[in-house]
Order: sequence, then C-alpha cells, then structure tokens
Amino acid sequence: MEIKTIVAPDWLCRVLVTLLSLCEGFWAVPGPRLRPSDPRAEFDSIVNLARNLLSDTKNLFNHFKNRYPAEGEHKLETLPVLSMNAVELANIQVSGGLARLSSDLQCYQRHFEWLRKAAPLLRPMEHDIGAVHVRLERLLKRLEHLMVKLSLPRPNDPLPTLPSHGTHWSVVQAGHAIVHSFHLYLDWAARALVLIRNKL
Repeated sequence: MEIKTIVAPDWLCRVLVTLLSLCEGFWAVPGPRLRPSDPRAEFDSIVNLARNLLSDTKNLFNHFKNRYPAEGEHKLETLPVLSMNAVELANIQVSGGLARLSSDLQCYQRHFEWLRKAAPLLRPMEHDIGAVHVRLERLLKRLEHLMVKLSLPRPNDPLPTLPSHGTHWSVVQAGHAIVHSFHLYLDWAARALVLIRNKL
C-alpha cells in the first residue's frame, strides 16, 4: 500500500505561520495594568461617613435636649471655633482644608472621649454618645489615611486639656456645648469636603 504525502500550497503555509505568530504575540502581551485607586472615590466614601455622622449627631443632640433640657447657650473654650465665611469656604484648598478638618476632628474626638468617661453621670445617653464617638474615630482614620495617600502633611496641633468631671450639672452643660458645637461643625464639614473633593 502506497502512502502519499500531501504537500500544502505555499500560500497556505504562509497563512498558518502568520496566524501562529499572531497567537504567540497575543498570549505574550501582558494584561492591562491596574490603575491606582482614584482618591475621589475614597473621598466620596468620606463624605458619606461625614453625612451619616451628621445625622447621628443631630439625633444625639435632640435626645440630649429632651433628656436634659437646659435653656441658654452653653460654650466650652476648648472647642474648635468656626470662623470661615461663605467666601472663604468657597476658596478652601485641598491641603489647608484637610489639615483644618483633621485638626478639628481630633479636638472633637478628645471632647467625646471626655464625655464618654462621664457616662456614669449621663447613663441614659451612654449608648448614643458611644455610637457617635465610634463613627467620629472612623471618619478621622479615613481622613488621615487619605492625607497620607495624597502625601499631605498631617497637623500636629496640641490637643486641649480638659478638666476633671465635676458635678452632674457641669457635665450636662458641657455635654450640651460639645454635642451642639459638633452638630454645627459637621454641617460645615460635609459641605467643605464636597468642595475639596471637586478640586482634586
């Protein structure tokens, strides 16, 4: 029995070689590199955290007023002071704005730590105060992580020294001042974060 060898035409061989080279080139091409995460996406998450914290703080403020009604304006000199007008807010810059927010939130964190330690004097409000404090810490950590990611300097302002817990009434007055001030501050901070985010 005679075996015949079939010889492919030259043009077919050239086509096959070309196809094989294309396949090798396709498999040799590396996959697309993963682009670094967009800081604006992380900023959106921080804005949502700030807004949720604002809602929680508003509820805490209302509960605190209902539980401990106290007329008049209560102030603490150790709390941050909001002195930025609408024009200054519109012109807020990324580096300076984030540094201001980080420094102020650290100050509020210290005040809520103080308020949380006074829980025996404010026992019905202990859970609400603790929940706001935990969310505040989470927001501050996310903000500081973003500043590191953007290679921005972190503030090193000295934290306030708060007095020892005195009478029940003095703690109530301080609680009104802290919660009310933080509520107003977060309303400003949420708007400032959106403006800063749009400048990235």
